[in-house]
Amino acid sequence: MTTRSFASGPIGALNSLVMAVLMAGVMVVPAQAEDIFDILARNDAVGRAAAPDFVPYRHTVDVVVSGSKGDDVHDPLIAKLRIDPSQPPGERVTVLEQTEDARGEMEKALREMIEEIEDEDRTPAAQAQSFWCNPAGATPNPEDFTVLEETDAMARLRPTAERMVSLFMQTGDRDLDRKERSMAKKLSDRLEGELVYHKPSGRIQEAAFHITRPMTVLLIAKIREMRMEQGCSIAPNGHPYVSRFSMDVQVTALGKNITNVMELSVSDLELIEAAPEG
Repeated sequence: MTTRSFASGPIGALNSLVMAVLMAGVMVVPAQAEDIFDILARNDAVGRAAAPDFVPYRHTVDVVVSGSKGDDVHDPLIAKLRIDPSQPPGERVTVLEQTEDARGEMEKALREMIEEIEDEDRTPAAQAQSFWCNPAGATPNPEDFTVLEETDAMARLRPTAERMVSLFMQTGDRDLDRKERSMAKKLSDRLEGELVYHKPSGRIQEAAFHITRPMTVLLIAKIREMRMEQGCSIAPNGHPYVSRFSMDVQVTALGKNITNVMELSVSDLELIEAAPEG
């Protein structure tokens, strides 16, 4: 009589199948997702990372300004602006809508924003600096950034202190004046932030910064909290632009706690046929 081992039966066949699967798993090495720095370097090499040094679109900006002084909470000011970067200073901003601000507390912040856009010294390159996400400057690299989290879909990076201050102040690689150097020094050891990039395109999606402890900016004023966040969308030319921005600043001055919050959203991009001069 032929003796048949138990292993040669159905269970033996199952064991053989399991072993084959395991061996296949050992032999096949899964493809590794491409590193975010490799993606950014490749984009830079083909010129994909370089946004224009001007704003080629008319666009609409929705503005909400709110705040308080001590126990006095101001009603929010809501406005809608149409901006044409190709126009000369004084003609770039059209106010489409604006709520009333009887005391003028919030209107001052809106007026200062408009004056900055209309400034005759605000060149096309300066306009582009605040329109494009993460404009100018060097491409993120392992020397200046730490990877906090990375998946197949995204990468979250933290800049070094020096690079973080440069990004927050939007100074790029230019030399700083005396006031800017003073501010940069104060921010260098109390500013935290991060950038979020989409993978595999390598386009920036979000940026956020905040101070970790108060800092004195004037003899009578101290910034208690400051937080900035921006979200990016893709313009028709393929470059990320700032489609959402918020700045929350809480200050103590003359014995009072003052809060100012500005929230912006950018939409309705319309191509300007000719590049601006200057």
